[in-house]
Amino acid sequence: MAFKTGLLLLLLSSSLYADEYRNKANVGFDYYKNGEYDKAVEYYRKAGILNPDKALPKVGKGAALYRSNDLEGAAEEFESAAGMGNNRLAADMRYNIGNTKYKAEDYKGAIESYVEALKLNSDDIDYKHNLEMALSRLQEQQQQEQDQEGDQDQQNQDQQKSERQQDEQKRDQNDQRNEDQQKDQEQNQRQTADEKKMSEEEAENLLARFEEDEKEIQERLKQINIRGSSKNDW
Repeated sequence: MAFKTGLLLLLLSSSLYADEYRNKANVGFDYYKNGEYDKAVEYYRKAGILNPDKALPKVGKGAALYRSNDLEGAAEEFESAAGMGNNRLAADMRYNIGNTKYKAEDYKGAIESYVEALKLNSDDIDYKHNLEMALSRLQEQQQQEQDQEGDQDQQNQDQQKSERQQDEQKRDQNDQRNEDQQKDQEQNQRQTADEKKMSEEEAENLLARFEEDEKEIQERLKQINIRGSSKNDW
């Protein structure tokens, strides 16, 4: 985007300067034209030290910082220069500030700056053009944000649905595991009961055999006693 520098930078087109201040400003302007923005910033800074009441070093330094993508620093220089001249200079500096915000994709801030510039100079075509561009980009930006929010909402819904499904699956697995454990417990209980029943039957059988053996022993004892009392045995 083009900068508004008014007639200030045009004063540097002459190769003759009356003092060191103008020499520093002139060198800064030469570096700016050659794309050596870091050196331009340095010489504009020196010129500003020599003559702090002049807006030109701040305008030139702001423009060089803008080209170097130091947008915050550029805006500060333009803001400082805005109060150092007439309404036309102030309007141009508001326009330049709008450009720094536009480049930073702060379209709302750019719109505010362009509107401020138009309040000071409503006839400037560049102000109006850049204002329209900023309004258009702001609308696009807001639409993109809405689309992203919609996508994010859908992702959140999908995530929540997935989490619910996972929770349901875990509950089903837990229920199945509990059911299997209950079946195992019932089976173990039946097996234990069967084993206990078998043990009781075995005990009854052993007792029955013992009683039979006891009867047999008693019968034999009786026979022995009977034989023992017989006269024929003596």
